[in-house]
Amino acid sequence: MTKKCGVVALIGAPNAGKSTLINALVGQKVAITSSKPQTTRTRLLGIAIEEDTQLLLVDTPGIFEPHRRLDRAMVSAAWEGAEDADIIVMLVDSRAGLG
Repeated sequence: MTKKCGVVALIGAPNAGKSTLINALVGQKVAITSSKPQTTRTRLLGIAIEEDTQLLLVDTPGIFEPHRRLDRAMVSAAWEGAEDADIIVMLVDSRAGLG
C-alpha cells in the first residue's frame, strides 16, 4: 500500500476563514475561530487523514499591512508557514473580495 503525505499552507487576509477551513478538514476544533481579526498569531498544524493520505495543514496568521512590531511578527510567521509547504492555498473571503 502506498501512503501519501503533503504539507498544505493556508494563507490569506485576517478573517478570511483559514482557521474555520482547517477545523472542517480535520474534523474537530484544532484552531481558534473568532469574529475578531488576527486571532491566529502563530502557525498552527492540523492533520487531515483520508484513506492512505495525510494532509498536514498549516494555519497561518493573516497577511496584512503591518504597522507595529507584533503585526510584523505575525505577517512574518504567515510567510514562514508557507515556505516549506508542498502546496500554498490562498483563501479569499468572497464577501470582502480581493481589495
